[in-house]
Amino acid sequence: MIVTSRFPLISCLFLSVVVPLPEVGAAEPIPEQPSSFLASYCLECHDELTEKGEVNLDFLEIAWEEKEARHHWERVLDALADREMPPEDEAQPSEAERKSMLAWLDRQLTEHSRTGGTVVRRLNQDEYLATVRNLFGGWVELPNGFPVDHPEHGFDTVGESLILSPPLMAAYAEAAATIADEIFPPERPSPPSTKYTVPPEDMVISYSSGSVRDGAMRLAIGDPVLSRSGTWPSKVELKHSGRYRVRVDASAFARKPDSAPMTFQILARDVSSDDGVRMNQLRLLNETKISDEEPTPIEFEAELYEGETIVFYWADAPLTGDKAQLAAYLERRFGEDPRLLAAWQQVKHDSSLRGGLGWERVKALMADESLDLSEATLDSPKTKELIKTMTKNVVLYYETIAFEHFEKGPALEIHGAEIEGPLEIVDGPRDKRRKAIQAQLLGEQGDRSEESWLREVLERFLSRAFRRPVDARTVDGFFTLVNEHRAEGHSLDQGLHLALRTALISPRFLYREITPGPLDDHDLAARLAYFLTVAPPDDQLRKLADEGKLADPKVLRSQAKRLLPNNQSAPMISHFTGQWLDLRLLEEIMPDPRLQFTLLDQRNARDETRRFFVEMLRENRPMTDFIDPDFTFTSARIAKNIYGIEDGYNPKKKDLQRLSLKRGGRYGGLLGQASVLMATANGVDTQPVVRGVWVLENIIGDPPPPPSKAVPAITPDTTGATTPRELLAAHASEESCAACHRKIDPIGFALENFDAVGRWRDHYANWQTDEKGRAVANPAAPVDPTGQLPDGTPIADVVDLKRWIVEHIDEFSQCLAEQLLTYATGREPNYVERKEIAEIVKANHETGNGFRDLLLALVASETFRTK
Repeated sequence: MIVTSRFPLISCLFLSVVVPLPEVGAAEPIPEQPSSFLASYCLECHDELTEKGEVNLDFLEIAWEEKEARHHWERVLDALADREMPPEDEAQPSEAERKSMLAWLDRQLTEHSRTGGTVVRRLNQDEYLATVRNLFGGWVELPNGFPVDHPEHGFDTVGESLILSPPLMAAYAEAAATIADEIFPPERPSPPSTKYTVPPEDMVISYSSGSVRDGAMRLAIGDPVLSRSGTWPSKVELKHSGRYRVRVDASAFARKPDSAPMTFQILARDVSSDDGVRMNQLRLLNETKISDEEPTPIEFEAELYEGETIVFYWADAPLTGDKAQLAAYLERRFGEDPRLLAAWQQVKHDSSLRGGLGWERVKALMADESLDLSEATLDSPKTKELIKTMTKNVVLYYETIAFEHFEKGPALEIHGAEIEGPLEIVDGPRDKRRKAIQAQLLGEQGDRSEESWLREVLERFLSRAFRRPVDARTVDGFFTLVNEHRAEGHSLDQGLHLALRTALISPRFLYREITPGPLDDHDLAARLAYFLTVAPPDDQLRKLADEGKLADPKVLRSQAKRLLPNNQSAPMISHFTGQWLDLRLLEEIMPDPRLQFTLLDQRNARDETRRFFVEMLRENRPMTDFIDPDFTFTSARIAKNIYGIEDGYNPKKKDLQRLSLKRGGRYGGLLGQASVLMATANGVDTQPVVRGVWVLENIIGDPPPPPSKAVPAITPDTTGATTPRELLAAHASEESCAACHRKIDPIGFALENFDAVGRWRDHYANWQTDEKGRAVANPAAPVDPTGQLPDGTPIADVVDLKRWIVEHIDEFSQCLAEQLLTYATGREPNYVERKEIAEIVKANHETGNGFRDLLLALVASETFRTK
């Protein structure tokens, strides 16, 4: 397969990347003894005509070199080993016959399965973005509409799914051109000076941050958050960095004569920045004291940068976000105006009181001649309680009080503004960033010839971009590319622009592990780095690869330990747990409001699992703690409202905190965490089959086969069924469904005590509405979590299920190890690789069974180190 055929526009610039096709041998006849076994115990249901469960075992020979054939017979081996086949009501082979058949299948699969086999693997979206940011800085963003990656075998790192479609190639070309434009921008003529006129009507109002009255924008709030107190031109976003002339006319509206002048600040902000930015994070351009009621012209020159506009702010306004300041303000105003105090005492305090409408309600009460003033004194209990109430929600109340200032003052007025320029061009942040990147890429030519310098520039950049040293032929190709472009009349910068964007759409940049054969040091460095950091190799890893030392097992283990993620925000933690445990689904799930599970609860539930995973790794805790630990991380709200834990944490703390748990309980471990229980539901109700299949796939490592085509789309004969158990009993009565449901259903039912957000329930909910319109969950049918696992073990609930998994912890360890290696290597482990993993799991169990030890052993495995 010639990978460069996917890049017809650039294939002439690079050596072809050749991936050897697998050797395909002739099909081998099935020996007499296995053939007799199949005829005696299998073909009655699985011959070419019957194909029960869509499984055909009616063959005279097997093409073992074909991946699909090996996978097919692995399923047969697993079914025989687990005694799922032949069915209990059919003739059974003797133990000797079964062992002989299993031994034959094992020999054949081992002989014909070779370690390795990852197809040439494109960087996925996260890896691509991290790689270009590693080269050029964190400013790089993907263009809108960038095609998404689709997971295979549970992960978006698997090579089979990372194809390069025409839309994706176009997106890569667009991203490469955008990056090149930023670093080597096309020459533009000097921009003409432009005058922007800004009337008050064109200034932004964010709810109560300002109000246009009598032809002027009035400000009354001095909150440190921009959107609550400042205003700015809605139609001005400067296109060029430069020196500008700014003129603003401002005045003091209804300022008390004995008060201090108003501090009027004019600041600069990036239009693309969040409106919630704090004022002290903006760049101050001018500060003026305003005391006159007549407009005062303020004129100055200042540097303003591309993408910026100006902000107007009354820095010492009487209304701020400070509770103590608001309390003092209220005491002063209520002491000055008892009718204002009485009106605030009698108005209804709720969220509708906010802003101008709220102020109209207060004014209406003040105008009422029958207004009760009996308690309108500062020392009355009612006044003290009022001030306490108002200072509990500072923003709501100052946004209402502001409208009194807009009407009566004091307020700062802005009558208009002008911005003219650029008077001269200056370097803005983008220009400075561009020059810093150029300096890093190009270095200094010094007294060297241009050719020598340029070749060094290209070699250094291409080695980083391609994640391995480049040879002279590659450098020659890019050197020729630059010079031919210059010979056509383009500048050196334009030639480098072409070289840069060409490199960023090269297969050697977009793909990794493209060198045939075993992973060399550089491919190994890339695999390790993208696995543990979701980013390209750092300087230390590249240096070891350049020196040929990384393949040394001790060095590899040392580097793996160095790169292990150690906090929940590490990309590997979010990416791996997000896909293995389906935590990415949480963003798509909207819990039923009746379950009282907020957006913050969802984030905390997700972060609980991430921090738990990190702690398992950091402390090298035993694998059993994944299932039945003595700790977790959660919020006080989830601890109380979901897990039913009443103590052992700070109830006032909103962040996650570590909680001690008793082993052997309902909660704790992956099967008792709100995130997992929510991800395996739909936000409204639960489905035992979904959770059962999820546990088999992601915890036990024994996924059921896809549903047969014979499975009906609608569950048959469900008349009168009232519980999930009855519904599934009707469905599983179908012969085509029964075998799989014997594995799936007991696990799913064991988790039925957890509702759609992980809260424990003994009964299903019959939702009703009480007399106040509130949703009330009345008990309906009781939850029946009992069942029997396929090995005959009876389980009463999730506690028994967790106990069984702990007793068979190597099955979980094998499952997690396979998930980790699938994510890391970009392929699903084959039969011989699964055997290696089993040996690693066994050895790890015998030496403490620590999770970190297991992960490091996987990195050292032949499976990990082979392409």
